[in-house]
Amino acid sequence: MKKKKKKIIIYSFILILFLGTPSLFGQKDYTREERQLFQRYKIANSYFKKGKKNFLKEDFRKAEKELKKCLKRMPEHSGAYFFLSQISYKWGNLERSLEEIENAKKNYAYIDKVKANIEQLYILELQELKMQKQEKLGLLRESLSRAQSALERSQIEAGIGTLEADIGTISSQLSRPLPSLEQMPVDYFYFHGNILLKLKRYKEADSQYQEAIKINPQHGDAYNNLASLYYMAKQYQKALDYLKQAEANGAKINPEFKKAVLKAIQKSLY
Repeated sequence: MKKKKKKIIIYSFILILFLGTPSLFGQKDYTREERQLFQRYKIANSYFKKGKKNFLKEDFRKAEKELKKCLKRMPEHSGAYFFLSQISYKWGNLERSLEEIENAKKNYAYIDKVKANIEQLYILELQELKMQKQEKLGLLRESLSRAQSALERSQIEAGIGTLEADIGTISSQLSRPLPSLEQMPVDYFYFHGNILLKLKRYKEADSQYQEAIKINPQHGDAYNNLASLYYMAKQYQKALDYLKQAEANGAKINPEFKKAVLKAIQKSLY
């Protein structure tokens, strides 16, 4: 009877170790605001991912619906504004598109910080989880030497193998470098320029394209549009200069447009 009771205790001990660790997010002493922010972003971002997926499928109605749900949860979500801006542009609502791209840019730094902070909290969780699993591993190894049957030994060895695999996975995740704060994507500036170009606000469009090529000197579309601005203003030499600059930087330009610029320069000489 005593032997049977001892076996039950050992099996119970192994079962507790196999159950794993409950969510550390609920255990760790985060501030209330951090927990709320984490949860708000997580829910909002799930809608954002659905919206982006529908956008890439060109199902813009569904995309708009999901992106608006995202903004309802988190009105600062810059990515949602960016894709909504493109949808409004495609539908010809340029004023709304402009407002949305401005919101995307205004909120980008804030959301980037939120993502970085969430990643840091996640790393802390992983570190604590690793420590807990290492402690459990130590206890199992100690119990292995006291195993009184092949079945007990087999159960404990299985538990050791599972914990070692878990610790290896966690260590691999912890070895990833923490993401640093990112520069605003070049397409935010390029697309902003496109909206302003359509609105015939050429000087402001020029400014956005200049920012785009500063971030990515190989952004051929930004160079082509920048050259187009000067071509429309009949400043053909300046248009050609930007096309040559693009080629020097390895950017792809529109060859037919370059021919038109050269032809316009030749005509202007006579």
